[in-house]
Amino acid sequence: MRFRQLGILFAFATVLTASAFGTARANFSEFQCPDPWAEIALGEFVHEFPTMVNSSSGDSVDVIVNAVLPAGWFWQVCQVSSGICYFDNVRIFVDQSFDPDVLRMDFFPDTNNPGVGYIQLELRLADDPTVRRFCTYTLFNGVPEIVANLEVDCTENTAFTDPGTSIVEFFTPVTNATAFDDSVHITPTLDVPGGWFSQFCQTSTGICYFSEATVPIAAGFTDTIRVDFFPGSDGAGSIQMDYFSTNNPSIFRKCGYSVFQGEDGFPSSTPEGFSNPSTVASFAQPNPFDAGTSIRFRLSEATRGDIGIFTADGREVRRMRDVELSAGESEIRWDGTDGFGTSVPAGVYFYRLESGVVSAKGLMVKSR
Repeated sequence: MRFRQLGILFAFATVLTASAFGTARANFSEFQCPDPWAEIALGEFVHEFPTMVNSSSGDSVDVIVNAVLPAGWFWQVCQVSSGICYFDNVRIFVDQSFDPDVLRMDFFPDTNNPGVGYIQLELRLADDPTVRRFCTYTLFNGVPEIVANLEVDCTENTAFTDPGTSIVEFFTPVTNATAFDDSVHITPTLDVPGGWFSQFCQTSTGICYFSEATVPIAAGFTDTIRVDFFPGSDGAGSIQMDYFSTNNPSIFRKCGYSVFQGEDGFPSSTPEGFSNPSTVASFAQPNPFDAGTSIRFRLSEATRGDIGIFTADGREVRRMRDVELSAGESEIRWDGTDGFGTSVPAGVYFYRLESGVVSAKGLMVKSR
């Protein structure tokens, strides 16, 4: 049986790999995901996905599993070198410079009922959580060929509000672009100050949810998910929403929504990990900006270096390598796109100049 997948999985995985891992150190010197899906006959009770991982220096690694499984399914992840299996997120030690280790992701499907299970495996360096690797696994247990194409448009995702604002709404169109009815499993992860609340609502039904839920979307239909913030005070809050197709859980999209309310909410400094003192005067103009901005530097001597563009939570979206900056006034144009030429969403971004001689950093706001 041939598996056919339409959608954004591989593009999404590629963006993650390039943005999150492009500047990683020599750690995770080898990392290889297996084929991302498999089909088994109904009645088989286990299927294994081996994932090779190696570190040239020896590192503690956090293993984080995000599973979307039918009722009656189970999973475990095993480190082959130690022979130990785990049923929850865990920290392991990887040091197999000449003989790569293997993490084995095991699915245990319901042998009596057909279905589709999905797991995302994240490996994160304990000493530097910005260095991450991802694999995805989908198991088809006695089910026919599945076609899925879930389009999620979460470009509306950032709001700056006045003090006392009682509600902030974001509207996310979700399209089932196939000839088959589907449902979308939505999992929110909330990070807000005390006294703030949130919900998400399916506009076609008017039903709202405060935790994860599954909503139906008919074939060829575009529905809208409304994400509501209820700020209880000035400050900043965010929600990450994971959208999964239940026809094929390997079709998924992550969206992040942020609200900055009042002066206390506006990020006036760079995030943790960007706090080295600046030795160079710099600023972005225009700021806020729409289509693009110029990052300007005032240097006492010429230098070459990399300029990284980061989201408010420290995730790199663009890197301009080996940029030459002359003494005196210099400027570099950023057109508001990521490393693949895609326009980044509205929100707060930071730039950082990395040179062996000087450093600089600053804040920018993309208005739309």
